[in-house]
Amino acid sequence: MNMSEQKLSVLAVVAAVTMVTSYQELALGAVVWDESIDGSLSTDRFDTTHFGTLAIGSNDGIGTTVLGISKFFTFNIGVDQELTSLVVESWVSRDDLAFLGVVTGDTFSVDPASPNVAKLLGYAHYGEPNVGQNILSLIGQSPGSQGFTAPLGPGDYSFWVRQAGPDPATWDLNFVVEGSAVVPLPSAIWMGIGMLVASGVFGKMRRRSTGR
Repeated sequence: MNMSEQKLSVLAVVAAVTMVTSYQELALGAVVWDESIDGSLSTDRFDTTHFGTLAIGSNDGIGTTVLGISKFFTFNIGVDQELTSLVVESWVSRDDLAFLGVVTGDTFSVDPASPNVAKLLGYAHYGEPNVGQNILSLIGQSPGSQGFTAPLGPGDYSFWVRQAGPDPATWDLNFVVEGSAVVPLPSAIWMGIGMLVASGVFGKMRRRSTGR
């Protein structure tokens, strides 16, 4: 293989990797709700704020809670996907404690006025000490709750957020979703890769047949 052929082969590989990488980057996720932009999360447990089906990658929910006011949101984990992490990305407050509870379904079935932890899928008290940590397993191991072992599979999950201390808290919760099965690349990408490979193979066959 001469220098020109080597360059063409390298370019073909780079092009194929770029196409695959670009496709993967489209599914990195984003901020799904920011109260400073999208408005307040719902305070009605029967009509929660719905984040929709979360994308593969990071899905950040950003909000503020104050003492005495509960907020509720719901999201869906799609087929062949799972919630693998819940990372506390940031916490801004003079308090270091808040409450986060979760149930299955698209409404929050537990009454915050008389909460029964046995009806919760899980819960956690969290705050500044948990910044940068994945608290999903902590939620699943909460005493008295139904409990679960992470990750969480497909379905609807509703959350209850509440500030335990007197000072407001602004938080960023990152819900990380991964595919539980191999996700095939779109046919257009495979076609492009196939054309690159085929052009290299046919080029070699033609050179052999002509003796070049």
